[in-house]
Amino acid sequence: MNLKAKTIKQKLSFEGIGIHTGKFSKVILEPYDGGILFLKDGVEIPLNYGYISETKRRVVLKKDNVEIQTVEHLLSALNVLGIYDIKIVLEGEEIPILDGSSEIFFKEIKNVGFLELNKKVEPFKLLEPIEIRIGDSYIYAKPSEKFIINYAIIYEHEFLKSQFFRVEVNEVSYYEEISKARTYAFDEEIDNLIENNFGRGGNLENTLIISRKGYLNQPKFLDEPVRHKILDLIGDLMFLNRPFIGEIFCIKGSHKLHIEFVKKLVEEGIGGPILEIDEIKNLVPHRYPFLLVDKVIHLERNRIVAYKNVSINENFFNGHFPNYPIMPGVLIIEALAQTGAILYSKFNPINGKIPLFVGVEDIKFKKPVFPGDRLYLEVKIIRGGSKFIKMLAKAWTENGICCEGNIIATIK
Repeated sequence: MNLKAKTIKQKLSFEGIGIHTGKFSKVILEPYDGGILFLKDGVEIPLNYGYISETKRRVVLKKDNVEIQTVEHLLSALNVLGIYDIKIVLEGEEIPILDGSSEIFFKEIKNVGFLELNKKVEPFKLLEPIEIRIGDSYIYAKPSEKFIINYAIIYEHEFLKSQFFRVEVNEVSYYEEISKARTYAFDEEIDNLIENNFGRGGNLENTLIISRKGYLNQPKFLDEPVRHKILDLIGDLMFLNRPFIGEIFCIKGSHKLHIEFVKKLVEEGIGGPILEIDEIKNLVPHRYPFLLVDKVIHLERNRIVAYKNVSINENFFNGHFPNYPIMPGVLIIEALAQTGAILYSKFNPINGKIPLFVGVEDIKFKKPVFPGDRLYLEVKIIRGGSKFIKMLAKAWTENGICCEGNIIATIK
């Protein structure tokens, strides 16, 4: 089931204080055809979990010492509205908290309207059960024809002992049951949070405060905390860069658990590979030992995600280096170029011609690739033509971004 991709019709902006910094900021949303792209101080940060630097009480993206804090509420609204192509420009340190929920984001984005793009979005449809545990926090997910979340929170607390909520996620249920739920905090932890640079922008309008005797301000729902956790999970699932279809059961979740769940979904490929090796060989002329792409796990007209399993048996490890085996950087670039060739060939048949890369720009190597790693390869075509193709390329492992930059190719 492919969905028509869309972006927003026109610019819109939101401004206010950040929940943790307490500082004023402004975020501007712009129509865009190239995935979800954050922009701050001239630095572009694509939506990719490899750029997540922190998950304690919020999700923080970081690249080249530029940080964007608390992205989850905005991403939650975008996910339910089916917006996987948009530019998000931040003026400040943190996405504004507004009323502590995602309701304002959801309503204003929907009101501005959508523009259909000339491409499809393929949902991540769970094909088999999966589970992940961090301490006493747990997620189990199973295949379903719908997007369903079952969420439980449990605390050792006089008033808030446990809450459970189940929702089949769609625009109507999200708006009515989830979007209005605000972030929350326990009164006894507020001083400590502020000392550690959290919650400096919190107030009784944007935060539900919980004491041992009850709520200190009027809740939107009696079970508002667990509903807000679902809001956060939907935002964190946006790091799939496509809709999720399946049923999730989460107990005592957190941003850390949510993001590790997303990583496991992607890295185990249980949304199903889009292209297996035989299909890849039909699209590009490369063959063993120089075919450096094993599977494609996401494919749309201008974007592809694939991976290569890096084995200790790779010939290049014999000499690079015998006592410290790492994958040569030039081969990482070659793997990215091949991934780009697969993308181009899938939508622009090359009829026996050979894809050649003719240049690179702003290539940076950030972390080594070791034997046993699964190397993820993401390529976006940012300029296509009959003679030259320019691609934004990125490679990463579970340890973070390994290589990124631009690749220029031609077909001959």
